[in-house]
Amino acid sequence: MRTFCGLAAAFLLAVVPGVRAQLDSAPTPVPLPIPIAAASTAMPAQDIDALRAVHAREIHDLSTFKTAGLQREAIDPYLDSEPGQQFLRELRAADPAAPADTIYARAVEQLASGSTLPDLQAMSAALVKIVPHGQNVSPYSPYFTTSAQLQLASGQCASLADCFGLPLKSEAPLYDVYQIMPKGTVKVFVSQVAPTQELGGLVRRKGGAQQYLLPNRNLWSVPVLIGTIKN
Repeated sequence: MRTFCGLAAAFLLAVVPGVRAQLDSAPTPVPLPIPIAAASTAMPAQDIDALRAVHAREIHDLSTFKTAGLQREAIDPYLDSEPGQQFLRELRAADPAAPADTIYARAVEQLASGSTLPDLQAMSAALVKIVPHGQNVSPYSPYFTTSAQLQLASGQCASLADCFGLPLKSEAPLYDVYQIMPKGTVKVFVSQVAPTQELGGLVRRKGGAQQYLLPNRNLWSVPVLIGTIKN
């Protein structure tokens, strides 16, 4: 889910966006439409806490966060293809006043979050995103996923943050799950989340979950909180 998930991210990232929560005062998770298993920890909580204390600035500004995703030699030809042109058209529709080079840079950034070129699919069902508990979904974030992918990640990955390649800034012991609905049948761009690293490799995420890129959020409803899950 990047600031899911990415995700994340980015459901689209219910707990985005490596730590097993042990919170005595944590809110009771809200049941979701599907059972979500608690993911195991990828790194001891005390180690994560130590990194946060020592590297607070770098974590906050994402200055060391790197994605091992698609490179320009793959992205540029894709953007010349019909699916790539569709991606650019939707980015322009989302922000008609933005200069062409800004639109292209956004396309490169979003596509580089994946390790595979996206498949263009028609979507008429809900998508989800996870954000740290108590936070809201950005109105511009393009990174979402499906509830099925979130369920799969919770059972196969050390943490949701690991599967969705989340930075430490977007990782939390609890995630709120937000759902959005398409305004009709909408085209989405589905790729595999790329591996990521942070703090010079001290924190590594394997990625691998499916992400649904939404270059034009105007085609989707306002996010609605539907539950809370563990990382």
